[in-house]
Amino acid sequence: MRIRLRAQAMALALVLALCGLARAQAPTTLAVLPFENNAVTDAKMYEPLAQGLAAMLITDLKMAGTSLKVIERAQIAAILKEVALSQSGMVDAATAVQAGRLLGAQSIAFGAFMVLGDDVRMDARIINVETSECIMAASITGGKKDFMKLERQLAEKIAAALKVSLSQIPPAASGMDAALLYSRGLEALDKGDRAGAEKLFAETVAADPAYKRQVEGIMAALNQ
Repeated sequence: MRIRLRAQAMALALVLALCGLARAQAPTTLAVLPFENNAVTDAKMYEPLAQGLAAMLITDLKMAGTSLKVIERAQIAAILKEVALSQSGMVDAATAVQAGRLLGAQSIAFGAFMVLGDDVRMDARIINVETSECIMAASITGGKKDFMKLERQLAEKIAAALKVSLSQIPPAASGMDAALLYSRGLEALDKGDRAGAEKLFAETVAADPAYKRQVEGIMAALNQ
């Protein structure tokens, strides 16, 4: 396990170095793909977070109140079916660029998360769709009890890479249980079970009111 983590850290360091070379004008349209589930502890239980983490980032970035346009989840899901990513969940730079072009996005964010015991790690990259250059590579680590805070830190790094600022919302020290409820609600929604999704979203907010903003963002997009 330590060898695997060391190899991932070395790979990320290389990507960070390469991304430092690509600093052109920031794109104004972003798509956030579902994250790859690399959980070591109970991977099946954490599978819904692949969609949940991406949706949380989309909501936070849409609230940036700037010229950055963030593509909706529904559009992304439709395109992922075309490029056969919805089942495998595996994304590399070439496939991300392909999805970005189909979505009409100038930039695309993708990555992976890992859960090991009580620890969480989130890795993300942003690729310029037009040039295939790496705009950003970042890694966030912390405890499961601070899941929303870690997501917010990642959102801030993405916003900074695209030269926008997020709205000033104090990051909540919100844990993994509510994140999983929220993610399961998205899973139900994607399966066409709106009633089941709304029930899970209500349970999410009851468990942790900090998720009200995330739930409202999803429902607002759904009702457009």
